[in-house]
Amino acid sequence: MAVYKSKGIVLRSIRYSEADRILDLYTRDAGLVSAIAKGIRRTKSRFGARLEPLSCVDFVAYHGRTLDTVTQAETLRSFHGIREDLARFETAAGMVGSVRALSGGDEADRRVFNLLYNALDTLETCESNFETIEAALGVKLSILAGYAPQLDVCLVCGTDLDAAPEPLHFAPDHGGVLCRECRSATGDVFPLAPNTLESLRTLVENPVRQAPDRTGPKDNVLRVVRAHVLAHAPGNRLVGPQLASIGRRT
Repeated sequence: MAVYKSKGIVLRSIRYSEADRILDLYTRDAGLVSAIAKGIRRTKSRFGARLEPLSCVDFVAYHGRTLDTVTQAETLRSFHGIREDLARFETAAGMVGSVRALSGGDEADRRVFNLLYNALDTLETCESNFETIEAALGVKLSILAGYAPQLDVCLVCGTDLDAAPEPLHFAPDHGGVLCRECRSATGDVFPLAPNTLESLRTLVENPVRQAPDRTGPKDNVLRVVRAHVLAHAPGNRLVGPQLASIGRRT
């Protein structure tokens, strides 16, 4: 059995059998990992409280055929403040859904790990505009995964969007914006509220820690990002409400 040590953020924790839990972690060194923590639900478990959802941990595990097995864990950051606040927790669930959607397989990317950690840190410490943090993380994950949205010119005719008359429309399946004249040239589209395009560009250009300070039509921005993530998730791993609920405690 190959034993390894890594740092990871717990994305999901599911009850299994009488005393175990199955965990999904995004790790710094191996990407998305599924593992079982045996006996974690027993009252005398040595590390049960250290593997709560959203916790950043140092852990030791060994490889298995389908699931790795966690044998040790040490909490580096619990993000307790997120789990104890419903609005923050729901936002974190959406962020976890984006990570799971765009970061499948065992391809490690420390940029994804750092992005998620910084987004959770920002979410725990800011006072408002939580949805903007989820939007910032989702659009940056899309770029890292190779699905950068087209926000400069119309996907069909190439018109400069800054010069195009409103309303502009977003086409999730095609990953970008259409001008008013081209909105019927492709399938599913929806209109962008005024200033949405500018807000999306701002989120692309600035660190996720600055997201809560950005203004704009937050609901429309988040709708665009969620639709874009879902449309480009390999194999459509997530559908509809899952994007906002995948991190929910069970």
